[in-house]
Amino acid sequence: MDLPRKAPISKNIPSFQIESDALGREDQRKAKVELVEKDILIKDIDKYFEKEIMSAKDIADSDYTQYWGSQYQKQQYENLKRKDPIFEQFIIKTYGSYENYELSNNLDTVSNVFDPYSDFKVDVTIITEDKFYKSDHISPYEVIVESMSGICTFDYLNVKNKSDRIVGTLYKKLITPNKLNERYNFFSPLMGNRIGVFNLVKQDWSTFYMNRLLRFVRDDTTGLE
Repeated sequence: MDLPRKAPISKNIPSFQIESDALGREDQRKAKVELVEKDILIKDIDKYFEKEIMSAKDIADSDYTQYWGSQYQKQQYENLKRKDPIFEQFIIKTYGSYENYELSNNLDTVSNVFDPYSDFKVDVTIITEDKFYKSDHISPYEVIVESMSGICTFDYLNVKNKSDRIVGTLYKKLITPNKLNERYNFFSPLMGNRIGVFNLVKQDWSTFYMNRLLRFVRDDTTGLE
């Protein structure tokens, strides 16, 4: 029996020009993340996360709280409404209101229940000063909203079917000024549920497909404002 679905809200999403070589660049130049005062080299990403955050095993062995529907998650979404006027302008122009945006993309009833119509099975971890939050699923729109709040790591399979990693964000203060205007292009998933984020190692935009995302981690211990 087919499950009932919410009636879609009509959207008028403009098309934006996207850099065609977002996945093709191999430059490994040094990137400086000023707000956390760390030099991240592409060859040292694994070591960086091992030492500076925690390993996957450490996280798995720790006590954790379910993320979706938690008070922390709800507060993060509420803060975003006030702290990112460009994102708010996009929502008003495209959906008419933040409420319509949440309803249209199933963000109004965020819970720990997997929704096969919108969610992908992904290992999700949010790290705070005193707690780990976990989930086993996330939707494309939730990835975008979560990426607006801080530094994230995305473990995924690339187009050559090899494991890869992006340390990236959609957080406005971590994006270089000459790239900041392009952030608007990635407020919605691209065709094929492809997600774009600003790669802090490459200092340029990178993309991945949701059905190839394996693990998502956001570290909220950096004190970004």
